[in-house]
Amino acid sequence: MQAVEFVSKAHDGVVDLPREFQDWNGKPVRVILLEETTGLQSISHDTAVNVWAKTAGAWQGEQLVREPQGEYEKRRELE
Repeated sequence: MQAVEFVSKAHDGVVDLPREFQDWNGKPVRVILLEETTGLQSISHDTAVNVWAKTAGAWQGEQLVREPQGEYEKRRELE
């Protein structure tokens, strides 16, 4: 038996599976519901890092261009 954990919001009696678990559709599963008792949701470090992995390179709109930044200010020398 494999166990996974994710945060979701139930709606109309349905809990949506995150994209990375879509291959679980149609499989029999055991579900345990835990209500979030605080307004803050804690996520693991691996989950936070995974967000970057899933979204890196995902932009499909027009090419992003960084405009010239101009000259930076001249600062005084340290004494």
